[in-house]
Amino acid sequence: MTKLLILGANGQIAKLVVPMLAHTNTETVLTSLHARPDHGIQALDAVNEDALVTAMKDVDIVYANIGAEGRQKSAANSVVNAMHTAGVKRLIWVATIGVHNELSDDKRDLWANLLGTTDNENTYMGDQAAAVARIMSSALDYTIVRPNELLDDNIMQTIHVQTDPHEQIVGGPITRTSVAEFITQLILHPDTYIAQSVAISQQ
Repeated sequence: MTKLLILGANGQIAKLVVPMLAHTNTETVLTSLHARPDHGIQALDAVNEDALVTAMKDVDIVYANIGAEGRQKSAANSVVNAMHTAGVKRLIWVATIGVHNELSDDKRDLWANLLGTTDNENTYMGDQAAAVARIMSSALDYTIVRPNELLDDNIMQTIHVQTDPHEQIVGGPITRTSVAEFITQLILHPDTYIAQSVAISQQ
């Protein structure tokens, strides 16, 4: 039995992952900043290191899908520190494309206007990039998942996977269902994509 701690279980992708794991040998502990007892989700602030250490007791894998803007770097730092303290090695962290400046020039300019730049931590993109840098500098068995622009369609796509963080993004927008399936497979096969930052797009 694999024990999985989900940070950000109220998120749209996490809500799709949970039922995909329903008939697997996985025990899931659902947490979010805001508790939803009716859905079995406990309150846990991902920047509270002590609370994270407690929540990580006997956990095998941490899957972090934290959407809070402006707190990514702080959360990443707390999660990494807590995992080291708790003796948990495997981390799956959902970020976004663009954190390695790997977008085409036209898309980079467009996204910079909307989301900011990687060198400014006070912007969404900068905060995301700083969080990813913190995780990649840790000694954890991490996988950074960088989905392309997200679609709500309930469609399982054929996806294009890129493991070179500096390779320009190839492919198009990806459905949350496809992202959830990719994450589910990471959880079920935790030895894959270790110490890699993986971009996923529609093929």
